[in-house]
Amino acid sequence: MPRISDDILLTHLEVALAVAPEHTLVRLNAGDPRAQRSARVDLARHLVERMRGFTIEGDSQGGQVVQSCLFPGDLSPVG
Repeated sequence: MPRISDDILLTHLEVALAVAPEHTLVRLNAGDPRAQRSARVDLARHLVERMRGFTIEGDSQGGQVVQSCLFPGDLSPVG
């Protein structure tokens, strides 16, 4: 499977966070849990938009294409 260089991914995420809307970052520390969750969702959407340039593919050997977990070890439900 092609691997994204850690340095490239780190730089890309750093830039994505640096240009994230300030109101989203401020709401991450809001006292209201719903506002915090909304900010996390907004930030996740922003990061998804920024990461669209990356191709993350599974290994096609064995006839089945498997999508690797972007964050290994964290297979807990989202939400």
